[in-house]
Amino acid sequence: MMRFANDGPVLTRREVEVVRLVADGYSAKEAALNLRIAPCTVERHIENVRLKTRARNRAQMIAHVVSGGLI
Repeated sequence: MMRFANDGPVLTRREVEVVRLVADGYSAKEAALNLRIAPCTVERHIENVRLKTRARNRAQMIAHVVSGGLI
């Protein structure tokens, strides 16, 4: 598990992997192929991280994890 620098939400290793790929511009399908998981699983991880960071959308989610020092 990983934490934000300010002791914010805890993300799993897989959530971090998915968010890094999304931040690099991968689609859910591309990330799924890269990680060898189903695209719906990638979408679920993205939604979990979005909820944990209380972000309104993916762009804000990425901003939160970058500013938190996660990626």
